[in-house]
Amino acid sequence: MVFGKKLQVAVLAFLSYRLVRGVGSRLSGKAREKRRLEEETELVMSELLHPHFPRQAEAGDENLAPDGAAEKAPDGSVSARLREIERRDEGTGPGGQDSGMSPAFQCLSARSKNTFIMKRLRLLKARVDEDGGFPICAVVNGDLDRTLLRFLMAAEFDVETARENVRDLKKWREEKGIDHILRWMLPQEKVKALRRCMPSSYHGRDKQGHPIHLEQTGHFNWEVLRHCSADDLVKIHILAQEYQSRVLFPRASAEKGYTVDSMCNILDLRGLNVGVLSNLHALNIFKEVQKIDQKYYPGMLHMTYVVNAGWVFRAIWRVLKVVFPAREQSKLRLVPKGEKGLEMLREVIPEEHIPKFLGGSCQCEKGCVSGPLGSGEEPSDNQQVMMDDLNEIRDFFSRNAGREDKYIQKSIRVWCEDPKRKVKLEYVASETVMVSQ
Repeated sequence: MVFGKKLQVAVLAFLSYRLVRGVGSRLSGKAREKRRLEEETELVMSELLHPHFPRQAEAGDENLAPDGAAEKAPDGSVSARLREIERRDEGTGPGGQDSGMSPAFQCLSARSKNTFIMKRLRLLKARVDEDGGFPICAVVNGDLDRTLLRFLMAAEFDVETARENVRDLKKWREEKGIDHILRWMLPQEKVKALRRCMPSSYHGRDKQGHPIHLEQTGHFNWEVLRHCSADDLVKIHILAQEYQSRVLFPRASAEKGYTVDSMCNILDLRGLNVGVLSNLHALNIFKEVQKIDQKYYPGMLHMTYVVNAGWVFRAIWRVLKVVFPAREQSKLRLVPKGEKGLEMLREVIPEEHIPKFLGGSCQCEKGCVSGPLGSGEEPSDNQQVMMDDLNEIRDFFSRNAGREDKYIQKSIRVWCEDPKRKVKLEYVASETVMVSQ
């Protein structure tokens, strides 16, 4: 009898060992697969971003002509450029497994093309096509492959999860009218309160082309909630994300020669106090904004540089970091004080794009940011650029009410890629052209 009980215990122990070992093996197998996919993604991205990477097809392939191949007409029309963008966006290609891929992805090495991550990307693209396609206004720089790759990475490389997230994105954009948010404006009195209480601005680019968002977080004054509702602040954030995606990223991409689809933050925390943790309205707005960014704008953060961080930041970070995925947390860099910190910034940001109040040599005349230490209620230099851009886009929408969105959005992209040229957007019949002013 005793022997029988011992035998039962031994059998149970053996089965438990096998079960635990099997579960552990499956878990480690998933971890290994995830790591492999991450390494393959790094391989593909390093190839795409290499300065000598051939981003266009071989000469003679008219469907994949280089960006500058569309010759402008004497009157300044760039309708040929627009048609080239349409061909590139649609992925017109030579067929085979590369058919439908963007020109840059078609030029990848055989090693990169045959990775598991590329197979999953092609599968996700097919699934999204089955669901009616990806919303055109959410495709950064017309590069659908890079856009889908961001969604795939955010979904931990699970195709069906990424597909569901794209469905949610389409529904959200339709319900909230996000495609047309660049036309939306806050009343002027609210805009002034926003500038006065929340000093921030775009401020050039880093050395890799990522647009820089600069803010003096330590001088945020939540009195702004007396003038602007929480919905106003969330909508302003979405407007900034769309301006970044549809104006700043295409401009940076045109300059660098490859798709830029992520941005850089510089947060100056001088003056920050722990009292912000007791402001539930502010914390709820912050959490809502982070939720929107992670779900509908995944992978758009390249790096965040935190300047003048003290013990207060560490206390606040312990509370707030739970809303950031591990991948985003790893993109945080604390900048040391003094010359050492300035050298750290100089390694990644051109001197002329480092704000003066951090030791840089930018040429901002009104101020690097708005607010008490900058341009006050008036727009900073780069805020003025953003206002001018949005006014041009709003004017363009108003002149072309009822026209097909795809032509409007693609013409805006053409204009973004040539911002220094004095042009006027016009819509003629079934094509969009740019006419010199």
